[in-house]
Amino acid sequence: MARSVWYVPDRVFTAVDDRILEGHAVEVADGRVGAVAPVGGLPADAAVERLPGLTLMPGMIDAHVHLDLLAEGGRFEALDEEDGVLAVAVAAHARCALLAGVTTVRDCGSRGRTALDARRAIELGWTEAATIKASGPSLTVPKGHCWPFGGEVSGPEGCRRSVREHKAAGADFIKVVGSGGGTDNTYSWQPSFSQEELDAIVDEAHTLGMRVTVHCLCGEAMRRAARAGADQIEHGQFIVEGDGTGPVEPDVIDAVAAAGVAVTPTLTVALVQLERLDRAGDPVRLDRWKEMRDGWFDSARAMHRAGVTLVTGTDAGWLYVDFAALPREVAALREVGLGAGESLRAATSTASRVMGLDGVGSIAHGQRADLIGVEGNPLADVAALSRVRWVMAGGRLAGPSTM
Repeated sequence: MARSVWYVPDRVFTAVDDRILEGHAVEVADGRVGAVAPVGGLPADAAVERLPGLTLMPGMIDAHVHLDLLAEGGRFEALDEEDGVLAVAVAAHARCALLAGVTTVRDCGSRGRTALDARRAIELGWTEAATIKASGPSLTVPKGHCWPFGGEVSGPEGCRRSVREHKAAGADFIKVVGSGGGTDNTYSWQPSFSQEELDAIVDEAHTLGMRVTVHCLCGEAMRRAARAGADQIEHGQFIVEGDGTGPVEPDVIDAVAAAGVAVTPTLTVALVQLERLDRAGDPVRLDRWKEMRDGWFDSARAMHRAGVTLVTGTDAGWLYVDFAALPREVAALREVGLGAGESLRAATSTASRVMGLDGVGSIAHGQRADLIGVEGNPLADVAALSRVRWVMAGGRLAGPSTM
């Protein structure tokens, strides 16, 4: 019979609702949460471990990372290496995320089987890292954004075939590059796939029981994603010709809200870029990224006001965004209007629901024991998320204890 241990922190945030519980303990047995109960009601013979000064909460979820990439300012330079080398990098980056309190990452584009194979090694217990949900190569038009990952495809039938191949390879979901982006010779203000192609991708994926998320940096790309019935949109920006940020398009946001499509705004990208450009003393690019930052925040703010569900994703690996950046995204969501509890759930239970994950994202009976202890009260002080002092993944403590 599995040994049951009751963990007693100062506070518990279950992510089932927005409350902080004091005087409660969390039971873990056989890698799962058993119960959440008042400390005074624990069995007399209970095995108890105390976590003084900490809030126990679900491990965080980063809904948008690129584990093949290096977060060193380049773009696809890491892809000069062989797949075996990249798979090791994937596992190492997933471990960085885990030690920062991110127990699940969703890889939104990697080359070949690199993320899929690293995912398997983690599942086998061969390395300690965050759980990976992976799309494999993101689907893109020929020489479209992210084409170095290897997911180029065209035509409705070609798109359907690629979705089936991704399913056969073991992909957890389908990532579609619905507009240009930061890849050379692509245009953020232009949609990439036709409506017919996008419809085919979503229809085939849903037939196979897979969810679809679509990279969108312009209004028309979002409009097409909503029409196609995509489950999620990445970025959700209104970039216009010349790569400037245009005004929010209310009809697009209304379409996204009406279709029930969730959005991962990835606001951290702009914040990290601004900091680096400020330190570098590059006023021209700094002014451009200030405009971008303001536009991205305006878009996320308008989506939240319209009732669009927002979840946390950092785009870690891209440019300079590292794999421990998720607390910054939670703080950014508070800036655009999410309440304290709502923003924490955007990184836990809401992200889990939107992504269709099973058994993670909250502290409740039967859930996988992916838990973190943060110093302080994250409802009162979002910076507490950057003070991760205790990490458990699947009922096993991760990394060196600092208690």
